[in-house]
Amino acid sequence: MLWPRGLRHALVCWRARSRDASAVTAYLIKYEGPPALAVQTATMLADAEGVELRSSEPPERRDGQGGTVVLALTVEGTSDAVLDAVALLRTKLPSDARLEIAGGT
Repeated sequence: MLWPRGLRHALVCWRARSRDASAVTAYLIKYEGPPALAVQTATMLADAEGVELRSSEPPERRDGQGGTVVLALTVEGTSDAVLDAVALLRTKLPSDARLEIAGGT
């Protein structure tokens, strides 16, 4: 079927925008807080809908901060899925713990 040039261009642009809107990206997520919650936080992030845990560094103990650890996680997902998962997890963490998105590719 032959499409009029303008209609074909609009269809191609719409498909590109649709694909970009759900693009899967890798994100670096950092947890900083009590050691007892590090693995639980990583597990809950990995179990979040639309988020895949790709790698994890071993937890690093922060000297002089009362047993605080830093855990770096790499996850993949759409920006909406990762943002939603991190926001939800933040509500479940105690005040002495932090979860942040440190970067995305």
